[in-house]
Amino acid sequence: MTLDTSNAQLWATHVSPRQLRLRPDFAFDPEFYLENYQDLAKAGVDPETHYQTTGRTEGRLGTTYHKLRAAVSDLDSRLATLVTNPALRAAQEANQPGICELIFELILLGDPVDRKISHFSERFYLDRYTDLRNVGMSPFLHYIQHGMKEKRVSLRALREHQYPGHRPYDPDKPTLLIALHEFSKTGAPIVGLELAREAAETHNVVVAALRGGPLLEQLRDHAACVIITDNPNLDFDYFDNPILRHIQMAVLNSVECFLFAPLLVRLGIPWASYIHEYTDYTRPAYKCIFMALYSDLIVYSSEQVRRSWQDLLRDVSFDTASDSVVLPQAPFEMAGLKPAQLKKARKALSALIGTEVDGRRVVVGAGHVQWRKGTDLFVLTAQIARAQGDDTVFVWIGDGLNHEDVSFGVWLDKHMRAAGANQPGSNLHFLPAGPYYPHVMQAADVFYLPSRLDPLPNVVFDAAKAGSHVVLFEQGSGFDDPVYTAEPTIHAVEYGNVAAACETILAIPRKKAKPGTGAATAAKPEVLSRILSSLTARLRAQTDFVAGGGAYDVPVLFTAKPEDAAARAAERDKMWTYGRRLVWLSQDSIKAEIAASDNWMHRNMRIERYAVLDATAQVPRYGVHIHAHYIDDLGGDLLYYKALHAAERIIVTTDTKRKVKQIEYISREAGVPVEALLMPNTGRDILPFLRLFSEGHAGADPDEIWCHMHLKKSLGTSATGDVWKRFLLAILLGDNTRLSDAITRITAPETGLVAPMDPYQIGWTDSRRLLPRFADRFPGPLPEHPILFPCGNMFWTRARVAARMNTLFGPDYPWPNEPLPNDGTEFHLIERLWPAVTEMEGLGSLFIEKTDQPRG
Repeated sequence: MTLDTSNAQLWATHVSPRQLRLRPDFAFDPEFYLENYQDLAKAGVDPETHYQTTGRTEGRLGTTYHKLRAAVSDLDSRLATLVTNPALRAAQEANQPGICELIFELILLGDPVDRKISHFSERFYLDRYTDLRNVGMSPFLHYIQHGMKEKRVSLRALREHQYPGHRPYDPDKPTLLIALHEFSKTGAPIVGLELAREAAETHNVVVAALRGGPLLEQLRDHAACVIITDNPNLDFDYFDNPILRHIQMAVLNSVECFLFAPLLVRLGIPWASYIHEYTDYTRPAYKCIFMALYSDLIVYSSEQVRRSWQDLLRDVSFDTASDSVVLPQAPFEMAGLKPAQLKKARKALSALIGTEVDGRRVVVGAGHVQWRKGTDLFVLTAQIARAQGDDTVFVWIGDGLNHEDVSFGVWLDKHMRAAGANQPGSNLHFLPAGPYYPHVMQAADVFYLPSRLDPLPNVVFDAAKAGSHVVLFEQGSGFDDPVYTAEPTIHAVEYGNVAAACETILAIPRKKAKPGTGAATAAKPEVLSRILSSLTARLRAQTDFVAGGGAYDVPVLFTAKPEDAAARAAERDKMWTYGRRLVWLSQDSIKAEIAASDNWMHRNMRIERYAVLDATAQVPRYGVHIHAHYIDDLGGDLLYYKALHAAERIIVTTDTKRKVKQIEYISREAGVPVEALLMPNTGRDILPFLRLFSEGHAGADPDEIWCHMHLKKSLGTSATGDVWKRFLLAILLGDNTRLSDAITRITAPETGLVAPMDPYQIGWTDSRRLLPRFADRFPGPLPEHPILFPCGNMFWTRARVAARMNTLFGPDYPWPNEPLPNDGTEFHLIERLWPAVTEMEGLGSLFIEKTDQPRG
């Protein structure tokens, strides 16, 4: 066979020696030939000999390229958009004969050849689009035919968001990752810019973000490499800058950088999280949980912010003393202005708002217009001042005004119009963010921070440097701290009390220029070095380590897929090494924690392994309550579970008459009798269960045995939800041929609750906020951590335990209505209180472990 030497050389350059032996010519693929021509495969002929002697003249095709090119007319132009290798690209641009076929066949070989020569990677494509893993089609063939048209992402998207920094890589310096949630010119990213600026003096800096923005070029000035990715753990391995392989430590600058946690845990890179956000407005809560579980150190910008994390940290046993520090992003430096500076600033502000401010008190507020920043409270305060006949001018500077935004902008716009904002002669004006910001801040006598929650906004530091007094709400920001309130220019008033804020503002004298003074000249704070030094000290202090992954292989950061098994073990080991908890280590660790507790609620709590009921054992009488807000799975459950066939009574509650009729029909079709009851849609699944006992639907025997289960979309519609439902019901009921011995364990005279032992170690979470309301209804204080409870709210219990729960709340309790938050309601609290009311009845709680049943 005569080979094209230039193409043959390119082929040999990129394939492995083994591939070259099996296929010396890119223009003929023996595997393709036999797969596509089954007559030859059956005949046992040599494919290459047949193709050269007979097949070519018969019109048979030798490669996938030629087969596809017949169906995709612009195949060559599509390939042109993918190739990155300089030699291949030059040959393609020169229209070298056979080059497109060569490129196609190289990419088709897959990893690692494809990503080395092109923007396509089969591994990346399947990682990104898991729906394609089982379609039985080559990832590259799918992409070139369908993925391009469907706008599916290739490596091009990653590589276009990888930017070389302006600082050269220095192998003698350590490499540090600084992660930001975005490159906007707002609070946390500005802090991130300062961290990068400082780090560049001592480190090779890699800056990464989930989203881009206008700070990109400034960050490149201090970095060796900048990347933007919305999925760091998936994308990181496919960025091709070698600097990324040298990262030794990281700083995640914001709780919103939680998506970097899986990457760093998987790679074993230690990091400090620099947290500026309150937990109150950081949702979903798992962002904070991930940071608390896996950060080697948490650095809070203020004590107020750390205090807001307190309950969450308690739930995961985070050691605040050893594993966190408080470090403001800047020093509070009170300075002043020269006369010429102040005059210039006031003149500029007067021109901006069209109102003369000379001789009048100026109050400035700043930040993105929103509820959290208290922009509406700023307007109210201006109205109060005007009503008192005061001529103080209120000016807000910041973006976000939008009269079409129904969540806030519509209502603020109405308020502003009613207050006469931006009108001639008005005392209230709004300015968008702009280059005049320094003049606005310098013109202010008072900076007013009406924020409802704000960590340490940089604008307050700017106000201090401009010589302005600051008025703020108690408990509303990190500046409500003795470190700052000891300053005579910081004035804290009652939270949300705009009248008190106005009174304080109007009592502050106008700012006077100070000849010979100017902006503060203190040395720039070495925030980054203090973060890294605290992180290094924490790492050195750790002497005990946990390894092995524990007894329960359940996911937290990673998926439950087999390929993530090592990463899941790593995440659990790191959590336990620092003594934190979200997954139990083993059954022995649970027993040890129960034994160590001196709380009354844990006095008779125990754990045992799952077992099936012996076929010869006597089955007790019992009832089952099923709450079926969604009835999709009811028929299947009635048919499948043997325990439902053996039940003396099954009561199914639902919320509409139509569903009642459907349930009765499902019952008849399944051949399993049920009583369908109409209940109001209040209290999720648990109030309908409790009403069985308060409204006389259950029997009169206080020791009557009941199983409570429910059908919810959250349990039954998603893949993980369905796995969790099967986990719970397998432990409680058994399966289609066997009964769980939970059915007989609940009959033991000392037992009042039997529930699945969940491998996740869940605390009070947002239900903790309700505990003080009910504290006097228990025989003693509730524990710091519940240890175990019926997670998922399915269990076996006795009638008198359910009656005790009813007594705890009383017959006239004002239950909250739908829609409900995801956590922190009375119904979430009840889930955690079943062991408590069981103990109050003088009975014990039993939790059953079943390690061979996937939890999901």
